[in-house]
Amino acid sequence: MLPNVLVINGDGTDISLMKEENIGSMDAVISVTNSDEKNLLCALLAKRLGAKRVIARADRPDYADLFEIVGVDVAISPIQATVNEVLKFTMGIGIESLVPIEGEKGKIIELSDIVRNVDVIIPGGNHMILPDDKVVIFALPSALPAVEELFS
Repeated sequence: MLPNVLVINGDGTDISLMKEENIGSMDAVISVTNSDEKNLLCALLAKRLGAKRVIARADRPDYADLFEIVGVDVAISPIQATVNEVLKFTMGIGIESLVPIEGEKGKIIELSDIVRNVDVIIPGGNHMILPDDKVVIFALPSALPAVEELFS
């Protein structure tokens, strides 16, 4: 689907593979494994081999700044990206607070509005969630059973 993109499904820390694929000539290298450490190593290796720009996924949001301090051009945290997208959608419709959980492992966003179809409702103690309403919940994994029970 991306004709000018080379996707390497291999070990990004394998120097021979990286040289064989001519990583040093790339405009950008993006490392998105499920390991923060491997993403950091791959990005730094690609940068060392000459890639113009390196981008790495950092699942731990507190690592994103560290990645950039040691030489990664852009570190992306999926958690922070999700929060940013929700904030784009909800800005101006009642965000009351944004609270970090356990040093940025998650965030609690408190909204003072309900979006129902195209209407924005400022909830009071008598409002109910209706069947066609959309509910977005941010919760730590340990809280999921209680959340599921509320909506069963």
